[in-house]
Amino acid sequence: MAEQYAKGDTVRAIKAAGEPSRPMRLPLPNGLLPKDSNHLYVTVADGSNHTYKIACSPKGWKKITLGRGWQRFYHEYKLQPSNILLFKHKGRDDFSVRIFQSPGVERTYDVSGDDSGDVTPPRVPRNRTPATQAPRRRLGCINVPRSAAAAEVEQTFQSEHPFFIMHITKRLLGIHFLPNVPHFGDDVNDDVMVTLTSGEISVRAVYARYVGQRRRNCGSISQGWAKFLTKCNITVPKLAVFEISRTQPDVQLLVQFVDFE
Repeated sequence: MAEQYAKGDTVRAIKAAGEPSRPMRLPLPNGLLPKDSNHLYVTVADGSNHTYKIACSPKGWKKITLGRGWQRFYHEYKLQPSNILLFKHKGRDDFSVRIFQSPGVERTYDVSGDDSGDVTPPRVPRNRTPATQAPRRRLGCINVPRSAAAAEVEQTFQSEHPFFIMHITKRLLGIHFLPNVPHFGDDVNDDVMVTLTSGEISVRAVYARYVGQRRRNCGSISQGWAKFLTKCNITVPKLAVFEISRTQPDVQLLVQFVDFE
């Protein structure tokens, strides 16, 4: 169930994990997410700050169905159908989640292969000074791959940086810019210099965010993109993995090109 809320309230949803083969539908108003958002980010309250990107779509006005990424989350946290999940909306498309074996008894969060046990959450002294935490940085893939080949790369690619995957198609090889690049983060300006790096090759380019609310989460890379492809000798379609290794004072992208069938 979802709590009734007014503007400014924290939105929570409580839901049984259910069978992994069945769709997970969260009782949340689909207007809760940013307009045109097709994914959400879920972080388990285990202290690891490991964030999962999960595709989602509206189901009517009061439900959101989770898609690609949900089964991975389910299996890595060894969920059981009877487990209770408490989702808490943290803003925009960010959620934290706590996992309970039974009412009031929270699970240990072990994803290493050992069996999960029960643990009652400890009481934290009210007069304890909270530790200063660095701003959380999203990890994993920040866009939703649109093909089986890209999805396979998403599942197997490992990086300490957030990354996104794009098809460098025959059409894109013939133009001087790269369109529909996901925006790099809330701390990044709408127009920034970008350093594209692949091995020993490094080229400066320009990123410009699209105007208008509908396409606000994307932009394009130009003024250097075509030169970068030429220097990397990219003449046939490839998958490209872009690791966002730095966003300040400018953006640095580490690029790997991958063959696909």
